[in-house]
Amino acid sequence: MRLYALAVLAMISLSAVSLSAQRVMPSVDLTGTGVWYADSVRATGTSIAPAIRIEWPSATLAGSFVFSQLGKGGSSIQGSMAPSLFTPSIGPFSAELEGSFGGSSHHDGTKTGAALGITRIYAAGAHTQAWAALGGGGTWDGSVWRKVRQGEAGAWLERGPIATMLTVTPVVVEDTLSYTDTQLSLQYSPRSFEFGFTGGLRAGSVGPAIGGTSRMWGSLSCLAWLSSRVAMVASAGTYPVDFTQGYPGGRFATVALRFASRRNRYSAETVSARDGDGDHSEWLRPVATGFVVQAETLIRYTIRVDARRAQTVEINGDFTQWRPRNLIRKADGAWFVSLPIVQGIHQVNIRIDGGAWVAPPGLLTSTDEFGGVVGILVIE
Repeated sequence: MRLYALAVLAMISLSAVSLSAQRVMPSVDLTGTGVWYADSVRATGTSIAPAIRIEWPSATLAGSFVFSQLGKGGSSIQGSMAPSLFTPSIGPFSAELEGSFGGSSHHDGTKTGAALGITRIYAAGAHTQAWAALGGGGTWDGSVWRKVRQGEAGAWLERGPIATMLTVTPVVVEDTLSYTDTQLSLQYSPRSFEFGFTGGLRAGSVGPAIGGTSRMWGSLSCLAWLSSRVAMVASAGTYPVDFTQGYPGGRFATVALRFASRRNRYSAETVSARDGDGDHSEWLRPVATGFVVQAETLIRYTIRVDARRAQTVEINGDFTQWRPRNLIRKADGAWFVSLPIVQGIHQVNIRIDGGAWVAPPGLLTSTDEFGGVVGILVIE
């Protein structure tokens, strides 16, 4: 119960911090799960998983909490928090410093914990991104802390509704376990649906297996938006042994009802499962996190859009006769344009890296005559 109380307090703290944020993305999943640990021990149950992601122009903070009620009176609790800081872009390059803190407690008395830090260097193109990372920290299996060193190399590519991500992650635990995970993820997002595939391969000397001996894994997922704020998520597949925390590998199948804002889909996600819970990892698609309009004169205004890692940012609206206008990136990574705008109520949208036209963050939205969503900009 102590871990449960700390997790609740952490979520309340994140909600309080969000009051000053420029983009807040909350969600809650209600999930039914079936898990086959080590392909032998079977468990079914339900879980509730609130999560929140908060974004500023140069920082993010994500938190999640999962309470799972397993069959035969068992239960588990898991919480995590991940802050990130980003540097301004220098040409196509930028850097990120990320921390990851979490823990779990289970009905049989077992507990785990982890505290990791990692630094990433990004090189971004209009529809592509590559990165390299190095970090370390410690993991706790309930009795002993173990040092962990971890590297990472990856690339991301988007073409229309299809996004692909490849990562290679070498891991060393206490100089006794050494292995490299290679994982490929594909996502197809047509209109109100999102289909995902993840496949992985483990290589290296990993020592004795902790249940489950397979070095390969894969999963399929499908998300369908039932309304603008409710989605149905289904996923099934296998996942590998987690040697850093002592989790066995196995198979899983989940069905979840997600309550969130559909606008959050611009930051796409893939879903995996461990210990009967959902473990979400965000794809690295550039998004706008801030939108500010400042007066230069009585009829001319400067528009600022915060969109780190973006290569192009465009704006259109009734004040541009719905013709796209390009913004210019400044040294701090923000994008600017100066436009004449008369006083009154205007409709406006922005587009990043040639993607979909979306409402700027922080504005009220409305549906236009074509059924699309536009932002409402008031100039007084």
